[in-house]
Amino acid sequence: MNKSNGEGVGQMLNPPHLGELLRESMDEAGWDLPETAERLGCTCATLSRLLSGEACMSANIALALEDIGWGTAEHWMRMQASYELAQARRRQAKEERMMSANLLTPGQAVG
Repeated sequence: MNKSNGEGVGQMLNPPHLGELLRESMDEAGWDLPETAERLGCTCATLSRLLSGEACMSANIALALEDIGWGTAEHWMRMQASYELAQARRRQAKEERMMSANLLTPGQAVG
């Protein structure tokens, strides 16, 4: 564990996409997509992209979730940042593995 760069200190290696967490909350409330979108003040398309993992949590959606009592906007945004950081760490580790196996040159991106 390398504490100088924060590795291993309170991090989730594979946190869920926030769309999964939001879907669980919707299921618990018994709300479908149109009802939830209406309550959040967004379009069904916007909510669908979030639920499917195609979009990330926006500050506006986080505030709307706070307004309906589903946690604080700060908590949702911290979870989004944690998710993005975990994804970046996984990409970086993959790039390092590929470079060590000579499958990738420095500066070449991994998808």
